Amino acid sequence: MSTILDVAKLAGVSTATVSRVINSPQVVRVKTRERVTGAMKVCNYKYNALARGFVTKRSNTIGVIIPTINNQVFAESTRGVQDYADLNKIQVLLGNTYYRYGQEEKLVTTFREKQVDGLVITTTNPRGAILKTLVDEGVPFVLLYSTVKGGPMTAVGIDNYQGGYRATEHLVKLCHKRIAMVAGNFSSSDRSFHRWHGYRQCLKNNKIPYDSELLIQTEYSLIGGRDSAKKLLSLQKPPTAFFCSNDYLAIGAMKGARELGFKLPEDLSIVGFDDIRIASYMTPELTTIRQPSYEMGKLGAELLFQRIEHQVKPVQLMLESSLVVRESTIRQPVGGIS
Repeated sequence: MSTILDVAKLAGVSTATVSRVINSPQVVRVKTRERVTGAMKVCNYKYNALARGFVTKRSNTIGVIIPTINNQVFAESTRGVQDYADLNKIQVLLGNTYYRYGQEEKLVTTFREKQVDGLVITTTNPRGAILKTLVDEGVPFVLLYSTVKGGPMTAVGIDNYQGGYRATEHLVKLCHKRIAMVAGNFSSSDRSFHRWHGYRQCLKNNKIPYDSELLIQTEYSLIGGRDSAKKLLSLQKPPTAFFCSNDYLAIGAMKGARELGFKLPEDLSIVGFDDIRIASYMTPELTTIRQPSYEMGKLGAELLFQRIEHQVKPVQLMLESSLVVRESTIRQPVGGIS
């Protein structure tokens, strides 16, 4: 069966434009509208009228979209959503985007066609067209791990800038001056971008020159962390500390450092981000920034049901993160690399 994505590809437009042709054709240019309706005929696309009644028709099902099933932090927030949904006798459908915006757009379309009552989304692009379409069409949704601080979207997150600042500040207080950052690709995670801004500002405030050579953007994975660590530690003047923008990168960096013969934390201090459960079982135990993932998911689900049932106005809530100091960071010895 053809989907709205198939129609959009054939017509050479976005799914948002197809939705506008279906729901508000008067706002679409005639030539574009004709191209889309022609594509719908070629694809034999049958638009389900229930999708237009998204807000009022109830299926007792919601969709949850996360970037990856591999990172425990998203498993925890999904568990929070699931627990709240179970209490309200709501079913949950789960989709994984692999940090790809195109996949996110496809999942939103698929869930809408399945007539879910609302969506909980951890987006790769909070300014993307698909979210604007959801807002324009009155579809209930909530963003998790969000950097959005205003506007028409309901969102729950933490202050990623503050988290990045706090992680870097911890290393600065331990007398580290060559502090590298292993970051998730900014193009697929605005959260990582905000953490980098906190890192930069902390260096600036402490009169430590920013060195672009000490920033590596990579995929959020153990391998990405390991390979980035090896590259940074092979520099002529290697860093004495890493701030990694999630715990998986930090754990991978630990392995990469050890493979090069570095001792942890004697030769290298490492701070992660998220505080996944395994962080406290590492050797050394990982110092990290904790974000309340389970609580975020549960609160996000609660806000979604308020949007579905009472059409409450959008709100943006920032939860508290915290520094969890463990064994992977120590004071830089006097006379060490600076």
